[in-house]
Amino acid sequence: MAEQSRREQFIETLKGKLDELNEDMDRLEKRAQDASGDLEKKYEEQLQDMREKRAELKNKISELRAASEAQFDRLKLEAEHAWKAFQNSVNYFRSHFK
Repeated sequence: MAEQSRREQFIETLKGKLDELNEDMDRLEKRAQDASGDLEKKYEEQLQDMREKRAELKNKISELRAASEAQFDRLKLEAEHAWKAFQNSVNYFRSHFK
């Protein structure tokens, strides 16, 4: 029971973080819609990178939900890596496209 609880707690925490960054990403996409020219192109490239990283993180969360106990620890590390990559992508956008 404790193992299941630890797993579910980790997944729900990760899902909550994903939801927060999704909200940030929505705001950034709205900002990008007002851009034009080269800036618009740069916005779109960065947004595409964030979308790919978000999709990877969503996939890892799905894998975690279906994982056996033996697979969980390995997938947890992969999910943490995917989370950091998505978070870094959003932070990069924020810092370079103010």
